[in-house]
Parts: sequence; C-alpha cells; structure tokens
Amino acid sequence: MVNGIKNPQNELFVAETDASVKRDSSDSAGFAKAQENTRGYELSFSDEGWNAFDKSGAKEGDKKERDISGKEKLSEEDQRKVDELEKIDREVRAHEQAHLSAAGGYAQGGASYDYVTGPDGKRYANGGHVKIDTSPERTPEATIRKADVVRKAALAPAEPSPADRQIAADAAKMKADAQKELEMGAKSPRTFTFAPKIYS
Repeated sequence: MVNGIKNPQNELFVAETDASVKRDSSDSAGFAKAQENTRGYELSFSDEGWNAFDKSGAKEGDKKERDISGKEKLSEEDQRKVDELEKIDREVRAHEQAHLSAAGGYAQGGASYDYVTGPDGKRYANGGHVKIDTSPERTPEATIRKADVVRKAALAPAEPSPADRQIAADAAKMKADAQKELEMGAKSPRTFTFAPKIYS
C-alpha cells in the first residue's frame, strides 16, 4: 500500500509501502505515479519528483549523495575518518590476537574490545585487552615456566604497549624470585628423620 504522496509545496513522504521505487525518465506531468503489479505497487518518480523528494529530507546545502546501492556517500573528510578507524580496528585486533596466541592455557577467555562508532554508522575496535593469569604456581619450577610464557605473551605484539611492557617486567621479577627460592632450597641442608623400628 502506498500512502501520502504530496506535492513539493507540502511535505513529500512515502509510508507503509510494499513497492519498488524507480526513476521515471519520461516527461510526466506528475511528480510520482504508482502502478499496481504482481508484487504489489511499483512507484516511480519523475526527475522533478526525485528533486522534490531529495529536498524534503534534507536542508539546502545538506543534501547527501548516494551510491548505486542507495546508501549515502560519505564526504571526503568522513571517508578519511572511516579509513583511519578501519586501520586502527585491524591493528587492535592483531595486537590482542598476538597476546592470545602466545598466552596459551594462561589466557582467561578471549579478547575484549572497546568500540567507537564511525561516520558510516559502523562500530570499530579502538582498544582491547586479554586477561592472563600471572599468579605464581605451587612450585618454583612451575612458576619459572609460567613466567616465561607470560613474558612472551606480553611482548608478542609487534608494538607492545607500556602496560604490556610492565606485565613483561613483572613476569621477569616473578621468575627471578622463583629462581632464588629454588637456589635457597638447594643450599639449605636437609634433615632426615627416621622412625624407630619395633620388632616383636
């Protein structure tokens, strides 16, 4: 059903349509015409009608161009912003994936992202993080192995952030502490206690 086609002196709108819309290049006296077909209605505007339709939805000087699919074309400045956001999105995702891949079983869940909406209405990742278990293990040997993995995961991206470098430093300290604990355990004398055997 086609409702509410008005002349350009009034507001021009089309509501509740189950219709295909096409440009009518014929010199039609009317601004719009609707023709019933097997799919519902076919609505066609003359060039004059399309101009009136475009003006009704935008202020003068604020008219947006449309591409072949009917989507609004972005201004050059907005397109530059979208290109930059796409680049940042790729870098952020690659960065967090590098952490995730290197962390192995110490990663707690997947990557989480922060998003920003671009001029095109799409969401782009502009920050992210991966949770990694950095607590010491039960034995010094296991802690040393874990510290090596955590440090490698923190420095895995091509450009580690200051926070990544801090985690790597913390992992190195955890490893050094575990090595000291291991050395002290090796140096301290061991005492053996034997329970007396009773023979009957």
